[in-house]
Amino acid sequence: MPSKDTRTKSSNYRKPPVEHQFKKGRSGNPNGRPKKKQPALGALGGGVAGRLAAMALDEATRPVTVREGEKTSEMPAMQALLRTMFRAAAHGDAKVAGRLMDLIARAESQRAANAVELLQFAASYKEKYGSIFEEHESEGLDPPDIYPHPDDLVINEVTGEVTIEGPTTKDQAGARKAVREKALQLLPRYFEVEAALKKEPKNQALVREFKILKAYHDFLTSDAERNFRHEALRISRRTLQKPESKDDTSVE
Repeated sequence: MPSKDTRTKSSNYRKPPVEHQFKKGRSGNPNGRPKKKQPALGALGGGVAGRLAAMALDEATRPVTVREGEKTSEMPAMQALLRTMFRAAAHGDAKVAGRLMDLIARAESQRAANAVELLQFAASYKEKYGSIFEEHESEGLDPPDIYPHPDDLVINEVTGEVTIEGPTTKDQAGARKAVREKALQLLPRYFEVEAALKKEPKNQALVREFKILKAYHDFLTSDAERNFRHEALRISRRTLQKPESKDDTSVE
């Protein structure tokens, strides 16, 4: 049997070579035992209640499979629970129906409050920045780098709903400009392919190309509608501006 000092690396897999054995008087783990990892604290805190709430939120959004008759569908667990509650209420469970009505009332109240807040913000935003755009325009200056454009905040006078129909950042505005230029370049090709498809409606190559070209064409249409809306609003504001009276004279 070879001695400890002469044993080769392959003599016995249970007895590692001398150069790989622990040295006498030296720890095999000089860095010490690794510290135990502490559980990460979530946004809700690290207590039991916080962890329970975090798990509840995870479970609420976890997708589950729901069977309704012969059909199955996947939805968040929270939605499945609400559907079960509505079904129970429809079958006469007054207690569940009361909870649902309270939930709906609170949700609608919050939605209405958010809508009013957004409407007030949109109105003040249009008033504040609209005058800046008009001033630049009257002085022949380029539009200011303010996004969204006040005229892109569209307020539905009937419902009070606010929508943004334009870029909301300078990067988005730059991207729209690039797409517009590309769309204008491709416009002649759009009409060529459109005419070719009328002759060869089953030509798949033309169908695929036309689908891409139509997206650019639709963008140009939408962009033209936006520009038309801006121009109409500018004309309207000029018309509504109170003209200066020619009879007004100053007496010193």
